[in-house]
Amino acid sequence: MLYHDRASVLATLVVLGLILATLLAFPAWTRDLTVLGSPLTINISQTALIAALLVGITCSGTDTIVRSHPVIRRIQARYTFVTWSLPALTALLAAVLLPQARSDLYRAAGFVITGLVLILVISAEYYTVDPTDRRYLAARLSLNAWAYLLALAVFVLIYSAKARSLLSATGVTIISTLLALELLRSAGRSFSRTALYAAIAGLITGEIIWAMNYWRIGGMTGGLILLLGFYVATGLANQQLQGRLNRRVVVEYAIVALVGLVVLLRFGP
Repeated sequence: MLYHDRASVLATLVVLGLILATLLAFPAWTRDLTVLGSPLTINISQTALIAALLVGITCSGTDTIVRSHPVIRRIQARYTFVTWSLPALTALLAAVLLPQARSDLYRAAGFVITGLVLILVISAEYYTVDPTDRRYLAARLSLNAWAYLLALAVFVLIYSAKARSLLSATGVTIISTLLALELLRSAGRSFSRTALYAAIAGLITGEIIWAMNYWRIGGMTGGLILLLGFYVATGLANQQLQGRLNRRVVVEYAIVALVGLVVLLRFGP
């Protein structure tokens, strides 16, 4: 099977899982814990179970497709897990958002869009294996744009939930690190160095939401502020990895961050 055929099969499996989730009902599981001296309740719902299953299927399928690339032997194949992030988060968001659709029509449209997006994202991941591929630049730019859109969606959902910082900051840090790793791998540096900068970018974003949890702002505004911080952190990290970080670049990003923050706090929804 060609890679696009495999991507279509994988997308179909995920969509079928989403459809099946609307027809089944699983009991919720609740656990009360005490963390750092404070009570914490963990709820494992049907949505969480379906999301975990679909994320696992998506990661496994994406890895198989990426490893089928002819030049995979010339790169560090053991690091193909980096390509899992965007497809997995796409499936995760679909599993969380589609059950909340206003009607069956919106839900059906969501199933179709999810399948098409997964095919495109997985195909783009496949193209970025080989930097000499004529489709590499378009695929890389598309993945970057989708990564930032996913980051915004996830940040808005997490911040709107108003969960404890222990949960929200940890979630934002992990997701930001995974997305940063996807964004920064285009710099072409060693995995260890790229992973270090991705972890720093993720930690910075997690620290931002930790402070923002004391603010009284809307979920969209909070998500946009987190996206702004994530953009600045990954942008500076990318410039450093490519050896282009200097005072002028730092000032440019600082101005973008300051202006963006002022605008969002003044006019944010």
